[in-house]
Amino acid sequence: MVSVVIATLDRPAHVERCLAGLLSGPQPPHEVLVVDQSRGDVTRLIAAGFDGMPVRWVHQEERNVSVARNRGAALARAPYVAFLDDDGEVGPSWLSDVHRALEELGRPDALFGSFDEPTHAPLGRKAIGVSLHRIAEPVIWAADTHPARPGFGGHAVFRRRTFMELGGFDERLGVGSALYGAEDIDLNYRLLRGGFAVGSTPHVRMLHHQWRDQAEIPRLLYRYNLAHSAFCAKHLRRGDTRVMRLVARQLVDDGRMLASAFRRRSPLRARAAGWRLVGTVQGLWRGWRQLSLPIA
Repeated sequence: MVSVVIATLDRPAHVERCLAGLLSGPQPPHEVLVVDQSRGDVTRLIAAGFDGMPVRWVHQEERNVSVARNRGAALARAPYVAFLDDDGEVGPSWLSDVHRALEELGRPDALFGSFDEPTHAPLGRKAIGVSLHRIAEPVIWAADTHPARPGFGGHAVFRRRTFMELGGFDERLGVGSALYGAEDIDLNYRLLRGGFAVGSTPHVRMLHHQWRDQAEIPRLLYRYNLAHSAFCAKHLRRGDTRVMRLVARQLVDDGRMLASAFRRRSPLRARAAGWRLVGTVQGLWRGWRQLSLPIA
């Protein structure tokens, strides 16, 4: 029932770990498509090394995660298409957990799982974790839910027909684009606004390996916030003023991070809060200029 798409770029060791976990269960997915934006052959050889497993390697010249995921979804053949980030790791029960969650929630159009911190390498009090997402209980979200609450595109399952009808991820957003990210927030917003069933569950789990150096995090958060504001500007251009509540919420979160930096006496968190605020402001301007013709 599920095809899995893993978009990757020059991270063969991550891909190998991701595939090993995914294919360690009693039954493999319908197919696994590794959409590879790398220049070398290492990832192709790793994919080929899973002999006897339904792994398809797909080369892509353009380095853009939204383009890669959309291409994988277009090639997928199962009713549902799942996206896994290459730096994530799932366990042997992941596929059966997905099937169970889809049935439990009435086969929604989108299902999001958690991003967990690896227990063998917990973050310190002054460190900043990224791409972590916890879910309290299985839920179908209301249409007015903040689009970041259900989950993120690196651990998500979509009804393929719905995904294709909505045009997939906006390829002007996401890693590799000029606006860095928020392709998943944008898709979530369109799903929720369109009345589609969007669910989340804590029973579908992924470990997200924190491989980035902490010194990189402030600039990464700048890009996250810039992308989020750009997504808001995209919909504001269409006259959807509801997104201004999302911008206001982001500004509040920027302030909370700055306050936490003082409480924890963390220069890293203070820099991150400053970069977040710059991204919030710049993203509105850049999104307004660059997203004048939204796909949805």
